[in-house]
Amino acid sequence: MARPPAQCPTCDTALVRSDSTPPHDIEITATTAALRERVAGGRMREVAGDVPLVDMLDLFAADMKYTVVSYLECSECDRLFYWGLCIRGAPIFEHVDDARLAAHRWDEVPDRTTWAGV
Repeated sequence: MARPPAQCPTCDTALVRSDSTPPHDIEITATTAALRERVAGGRMREVAGDVPLVDMLDLFAADMKYTVVSYLECSECDRLFYWGLCIRGAPIFEHVDDARLAAHRWDEVPDRTTWAGV
């Protein structure tokens, strides 16, 4: 596998920041939209998650699950990416290794009818 670029033009640029103080300076709506656009365009793919990216913000807004997680893979640099939204903490946007996904402990997701469209 080739060494990934220091700054990947596909996945690293999906992060959208606000003027808030780090680590709370990530615009979750805009960053999720940027990730969805890259997935729709074939530049990234969803590998695993609590729900598909399209449903992440609704589940997060429902405040029914402490953390909502998605793992994505970048087609350009082949790195695995973690996108996590936490109702009582800062969002997490980071590259991870395959071991992180393999070790991830998945919690039950509430029934979609209780949170979809919130």
